[in-house]
Amino acid sequence: MIQQFLRDTKVDVPVVCGPMYPGSNPELVAAVSEAGGLGVVQPVTMTYAYQHDFREGLRLIKQLTNKPFGVNFTLLAGNKRYEKRLHEWMEISIEEGTSFFLTSLGNPKWVVERAHANGIVVYHDVTNRKFAEKAAKAGVDGLNCVNHRAGGQTGELSAEDLYHSLHDLGLPLVCAGGVSDENEFLKMLDLGYAAVQMGTRFLATEECQIPDDYKQGIVRSEEKDIVWTNKLAGTTSSVIRTPDIEKGGLMVNPIFGFLLRQRSTKKLMRTLLLLRSIRTHKKVVQKPGYGQIWQAGKGVGQIHAIEPAGAIVNRFQRALEAHKPDESR
Repeated sequence: MIQQFLRDTKVDVPVVCGPMYPGSNPELVAAVSEAGGLGVVQPVTMTYAYQHDFREGLRLIKQLTNKPFGVNFTLLAGNKRYEKRLHEWMEISIEEGTSFFLTSLGNPKWVVERAHANGIVVYHDVTNRKFAEKAAKAGVDGLNCVNHRAGGQTGELSAEDLYHSLHDLGLPLVCAGGVSDENEFLKMLDLGYAAVQMGTRFLATEECQIPDDYKQGIVRSEEKDIVWTNKLAGTTSSVIRTPDIEKGGLMVNPIFGFLLRQRSTKKLMRTLLLLRSIRTHKKVVQKPGYGQIWQAGKGVGQIHAIEPAGAIVNRFQRALEAHKPDESR
């Protein structure tokens, strides 16, 4: 499956820089792709946090590299303004020659149909068997398997349990969560994953434009410093335990909690919390020192320095070449 992933994405190294809010600035996406991995754009980050026109942001990436990169689409339904923008971003991505889409949430069937009509490969974020079967039925080309060690909105199952639950679907599986060094990278490939997606590791890079105190917080942190909260998006999110996180508490108040459990109000509450979180993280990016609301995964314990993104990809490539995994996978 490693070779299938490399054919799908047209990259040299089975490493994905996952779409992050607020970390996915164009320069970081381009640096990962230029080194042979797959950088993935998060449109809200590009247009809202970093204030790029979406088309011009894609063109900036193409000025920095001629290598493939992808775009992430979060399929939030119910917000007409967002849905309109989502369709605009997708058409622009197609026009600008993007060859890979990563979808999150929702049913990706309509995206798959539009993408495949234009020769674009689609992988979809999943956290369990139920969502994976739905995505496979929709015709996706691969699955991005978000485990319980991921940063930001996280899963509940281990990487091992997710793999064993999903491998019989016959699709390339990407391990998303907990990988920040070569040992974990090779371990996941040996397990059977086709690639790994990293977010936290690429936050602590020279090209990433989050504030330096956020990067240093990642470098200083250990796995025990990562906690879960539902205050950012109404679902479980993984963050570094900081004084600001402690002050605000990890769980929403009882009224919000009740509304999040009700079928009729769950989607609305999650959307409201997510929009509030997006505004907060924009301030984190644009106003250094604003607050220590730092999303990160449990791979922080493997990160000991701020490095160039390309150096990380190159190091993983050398480790893979020396490892010589089974080429039949």
